[in-house]
Amino acid sequence: MDVIALVAKLVRSCGFEVHKSVNLRSTNNVVVWLSPSPVVAKISKGHDRAARELAVVRELTELGAPVVPPLDLGGIEQPVSIDAETITFWRYQPQDHSLEPDSGQIAESLFHLHSTLASMRDRAAFPSFREPLTTAVLDLERPDLAPELVDVDRALLRKTLVDGIALLAKMTGSERVIHGSPHRFNILVVEGAPKFIDFETVELGPLEWDLAHLEPEVADLYPGEFDHHVLSLCRVVLSAATSTWCWGGVDRGSDMQSHAQHHLEIVRSSQR
Repeated sequence: MDVIALVAKLVRSCGFEVHKSVNLRSTNNVVVWLSPSPVVAKISKGHDRAARELAVVRELTELGAPVVPPLDLGGIEQPVSIDAETITFWRYQPQDHSLEPDSGQIAESLFHLHSTLASMRDRAAFPSFREPLTTAVLDLERPDLAPELVDVDRALLRKTLVDGIALLAKMTGSERVIHGSPHRFNILVVEGAPKFIDFETVELGPLEWDLAHLEPEVADLYPGEFDHHVLSLCRVVLSAATSTWCWGGVDRGSDMQSHAQHHLEIVRSSQR
């Protein structure tokens, strides 16, 4: 029996009706809705990372942040371990894509989230946003990473990341708690309002890093203060990192190579 079937069996044992599993996402984690129950299972391999995400979202929920909270399965302690996989459970929120929030709503919700993140108790528990960027630099030095990536583009991505990390360290000073990856796929609409999900990426960094994950109109309408020069640099560095990560995952499908090329072109354009 595969992991999803075992998860469905567990959910049924908690009194929920499950007819089928509907895949909602298969990127870093597998996220499935156990239809028609209100249960979404997030399946990953990192127990500590999943436990930290649960703790973060529970605290943010208590603080009134715009987040989708985890779902209690009748006292079962989470995360749950099944066949070397780690599972957390969340409430299913059906989405009407014709009613997606506009940039102004996202800007207000992100400002609210940032204000709440600033109130979190254990700030020292979070890594710096620079850590995954440094890992991306090391990945680019591996010849087995995307052999189809030509040397000149590999060098461009590496230089953009190395220079960007150094410049951001000079320009941003002290770091604050941020979501880390609040792009549109990590925003759901619940009762007409934007709510954030996927808090595995919570880290310390400039709020401009979060704004760089969203369309420019969100920054235009963001009610807090930020540095436009830092935001511009964050956008280029983010594209360099995203291109690197997508090149590393090209075996997962043609979409990954398309995203890798798209973000590589953004980096190229920034050099012209």
